[in-house]
Amino acid sequence: MKNRGFKAISSFYRSESGVAVAVAAALLLGIVVAAMTTIQLNYVPVWKEDAEYAHMSDVWQDMARLKSNVDILAAGLEINPNSRLVLNSPVEMGGSDVPFIGGMKTGGTLAINNDISGMLIVVDDDVVGYNSNNTLFYTGSVSYRPTNIHYVDETYCYENGALIVSRNDRSMMKLSPGIVINGDTSSVNLSVRAVTLEGNRGVLASNSIEDVRMTCEGFGTLYNGEYSNANGTVKANITSVDLTIYTENPEAWEKYFEDSTNEINLQNGTDYNLSTGTHLVTFSLPHKNNRTINFEAYNTMIKIETET
Repeated sequence: MKNRGFKAISSFYRSESGVAVAVAAALLLGIVVAAMTTIQLNYVPVWKEDAEYAHMSDVWQDMARLKSNVDILAAGLEINPNSRLVLNSPVEMGGSDVPFIGGMKTGGTLAINNDISGMLIVVDDDVVGYNSNNTLFYTGSVSYRPTNIHYVDETYCYENGALIVSRNDRSMMKLSPGIVINGDTSSVNLSVRAVTLEGNRGVLASNSIEDVRMTCEGFGTLYNGEYSNANGTVKANITSVDLTIYTENPEAWEKYFEDSTNEINLQNGTDYNLSTGTHLVTFSLPHKNNRTINFEAYNTMIKIETET
């Protein structure tokens, strides 16, 4: 009988020990689940946002390099119109992968010649004048649009020689185009160095690295105020210039013209006129007595394509 009682009590203790182990394991599992839930809800979104921000910083550097490469090719063609330089610009399409946490990389789309971009130049002078008509009707564009989940979406677009960033229907010019305004109220100098990107229209979605290839095509003078006749070359007196920019980012272009004219103390409505539309901005230097307008325009042609 004593042996039976001892065995029963011993069995009871063993049963209680097993319950304690099970309860401890359940508590430990609950702690792990709670910790993982807290990390997933409170920390992972922040880490993901930081990773997406870092990726957008990489995209900014890639797009800035692309504009720089276009400027290098344009300068090379201006020095030697027969040059055939080739430059490649890689763009980091995807990012935001958090180490140890995992998750699929966010990606983006790279669009070639898919956005509104172009110019119209109209010059009145005392000889013939000039109208660019369809010469610059479409100047081409390169844009990157991310598919961020946590960080705000920023679109980077190269158009008409400028690099523009836009977010939430607001746009800002980050790198200036080859449009320069200087002088003063009595003599205004306006120079336009347009860039035409010639290539097939396309949109590429990816989360890896894509390469944009650019090749020199040609360089030409659009207008410099000089005319040839039987007596040689004559210089025209320019009376007015209208420069229209076709764009999906009119806010950035309007601000650019305002800042450029403010630097030389030109007044809107008196020394120049600035008007905007849904997809255009027009900068005008109207006829004004006792004012000299110096204007020149050039166009660089560059072939653009992707490796894919």
